[in-house]
Amino acid sequence: MATRARLFFLLVPPVVGGYAIHRGISNLETRYPRLPVDDSTCSRELREPSPPSAQHSPHIDIFAARIPLKALLARTDSSNDTKLPDNATLGTAWARSVFGSRLFRFEGSVIGLVAERKFNPGDIGDTPEAFDPIPSNSSSKSAPEPSDTPTEEKRRLLHGALTVERPPSPTTPYGLLGSWKMPDKPRQFFEKIARWGYPWRLMSGGRHELSVSEPFEVPGLEDEGPFVEVRFASAHDYEVFPEEGGLEKQKTIPEWSARLHRGFAMLILDVAVRELTRN
Repeated sequence: MATRARLFFLLVPPVVGGYAIHRGISNLETRYPRLPVDDSTCSRELREPSPPSAQHSPHIDIFAARIPLKALLARTDSSNDTKLPDNATLGTAWARSVFGSRLFRFEGSVIGLVAERKFNPGDIGDTPEAFDPIPSNSSSKSAPEPSDTPTEEKRRLLHGALTVERPPSPTTPYGLLGSWKMPDKPRQFFEKIARWGYPWRLMSGGRHELSVSEPFEVPGLEDEGPFVEVRFASAHDYEVFPEEGGLEKQKTIPEWSARLHRGFAMLILDVAVRELTRN
């Protein structure tokens, strides 16, 4: 009897937990279907790894939600302006909504606690400079020269977990692009055992892109519009090993793990949209 009870408490919680996660992701998949990967939904910089000759991006996922434009305008300084804000203003408002959501604030705080023993999210783009590069000077302090020209340093968010490769700009509709890197040791460990026959490998890193569509009207909802589509996109990069064959045969994370990654991306979008439209 004791053995059966022990087996029950060992087996049932993981099964129940796994089923709850499956149902939660299934619900998110119904609400946020994956968008096609092309120029209408994401930039070429999201789709192409660096360098493309040594890496490939087999997992690219884009999710979107429709929200009233006024909800996004409420997060800008142009909420009372009759003129439509440009791509940079809307893109910055959406990126701040994502990184300022309770989900990202908690993730950043955990990273800060582990990395710096500080339980705070770090830089989340909530300063006046938002996501712009940080001005710096590459010259030596010991020998300054009048001809020294200032340089810029890429902004690092969430205690350095995400590097801003492209801040929102008036000249592009694709919004913010950020990159992250997998630590070398776990990646190299899985690459090593993959050479011995293990069927999966870890990614080398990836990118996130946060963009906002042009405003549009929805038939029957003219009183609530106009609307915009806010998107959250992610891409995972993997090293290319010629001995594994073509790109379609290259080892990656298993499908169940890839689905968890997609589920987390959809959850990020869902939490940000809920907080944005509730306020």
